[in-house]
This record gives sequence, structure tokens and C-alpha cells, in this order.
Amino acid sequence: MIILHRMPRTPGRRAAVATVGVFDGVHRAHQRILRTTVARARVLRLTSCAVTFDPHPQQILRPDRPMPLLMTLAQRLEWMAACGIATTIVIPFTRTFAKLTPERFVTDMLVRRLGVRELIVGERFVFGQARRGNTRLLRRLAGALGLTVRAVRPVQEGGEAISSSRIRTAIGRGDVASATRWLGHPVTLTGTVVRGAARGRQWGVPTANLHVEDLALPGRGVYAVRVRLRHRWYAGVMNIGTRPTLRHGLPLTIEVHLLQFHGTLYGERPEVWVVERLRDERRFASLERLRAQLGRDVARAKQRLQLAPPLPAV
Repeated sequence: MIILHRMPRTPGRRAAVATVGVFDGVHRAHQRILRTTVARARVLRLTSCAVTFDPHPQQILRPDRPMPLLMTLAQRLEWMAACGIATTIVIPFTRTFAKLTPERFVTDMLVRRLGVRELIVGERFVFGQARRGNTRLLRRLAGALGLTVRAVRPVQEGGEAISSSRIRTAIGRGDVASATRWLGHPVTLTGTVVRGAARGRQWGVPTANLHVEDLALPGRGVYAVRVRLRHRWYAGVMNIGTRPTLRHGLPLTIEVHLLQFHGTLYGERPEVWVVERLRDERRFASLERLRAQLGRDVARAKQRLQLAPPLPAV
């Protein structure tokens, strides 16, 4: 997949079927839109193109209401490529860009500069200044621009549309099973390994302390995980919590124990796939009982990961 970090400056040939959106999480509803874009491009013998934004518009427009993301930009692009998109344009989202009218965005950026002949969007798609643009406006503009607009139905489960906000809520309460089902791929965390207290190493269960920024974190608890590191996959156990057995009032930490790994990880950026929630975080009466439970957590994680779907190629 070709990745561009700005719109073409010169008028483009009318040779693209495109879609537009943030696509945070690239969940099943996003995948339907992206694959429809690819399929239409093949039918028309044109190139498939996706236009996305970074940072997330809400991070710029509502900085007072931080919104954790479902994946990093790099992961988003990776999953968009997996859907078959040929070219993705990442537009830097700024307050100036937010003032662009829907009419100008479609006419100038999509049709004139990108050369879009057919536009694929979700039925609930909104865009442009004050979110004034929608499918009704797109269809009104389409005739004069020689543009075809196709609206894709949402993907529903349990009578409710799958959305990034619904998935974010499920992750926050630790329901990674539902989140994974709605995403169509595992819940993923990426961060930098930083130094911790090294208590796990002293107990024979060394852990990597992961510093994660801006991503939606699963609720406190213990999880079976798979970790991609240095082009290899490892089974592991992840704990998210405040370690209540050791001391009260500690900050939230993310600790990952990699099975069959030996060495140091400081400064590394592993990718953690959250496979299954094993148990809630709880306080133990003694460190001995905590150590015994950690052993049971590792054994159960090994068992559950053997039953999990096969790993993708790295």
C-alpha cells in the first residue's frame, strides 16, 4: 500500500474509488466500507484510495475530553492495507483544516486533486466544518461533479451498530471477547518498555513494564496475551492494575510476562494482542499466595493460548 501524508497538489485524473474516515480500530464496519471500496475499484478498473486523518479530530477539537484510541496510526495503516486498499492519504488534522467546508472538501480535495470518480462512505458518515457534511449533501453535490456516491450499511450485532465508541466501552470494562468480535481482530496495545521495581524478576516471573499513551486500556485484571517482538511471537500474561497486594495507592501499571523469553526489553516497543481475560485484579493475604496465583495464571494462559486462533505472518 502506498502511503501519502498530504493531498496531491495538482489536479488528478478521474481514476480513483475512494473512501474517507478516521477508521479508528478498523473494525468490522470499517472493513465493510474499505472492502467495498476495493471491490468497486476492481469493477471500474480504477485505483482504490482511503483518506484518513491524524491526529484523531476529537483530540484537536475537544482536548478537554481525552479520547483513548483503539490503535496507533501505524497499526491503522497496517489493517487498512490488509483490506486491500492501494493508496492511503493521511491528512494532518488541524483547527484550520477543521474549518474547511464540506463543499470545498469534496469539490477541491476529493474530486479535483485526488481524482475521485466514486465515493464510498458509511450511511452515518459526517464531515467538514461543524460536521455539516453527510450523505444527503454528498448526493446533492454528486450530479454537478460527475461523482457517484455509495452509502454502505452499518454492521450490527445485538440490534446495535458496531462502532468505535461501543468497542472502546467494552475494552474499558475488560470485555475483550466482545471487543475482539466487533473489531474482527484482537484488541492491541503498543508501548515502550520502561524500568519498574523488578519484583517479578525476584519472584522468577520477570515482567516488562509497558508505558502506553493515548490507547484504550482494558479494565483492571489479568489477561492471556500474545506479544510481537523483534519479528517473533511470544505467549504471555499481562496484568493491568495497581498491585493492591504490595501497597495501596500505587499508580496504574501494565506488566507483561513473556513466556520462554530471556533478556532485557528496556526501550523496546512490543505489540501486545489481548486474547482473553483470565481474572479480576484482587488483593491477596500474603505475597506467597500472590506468587502461587501468578503460577496458576501462567499455566492457564498457556492453556488458553493453545486454543486461540493461529497467528498471522509477521
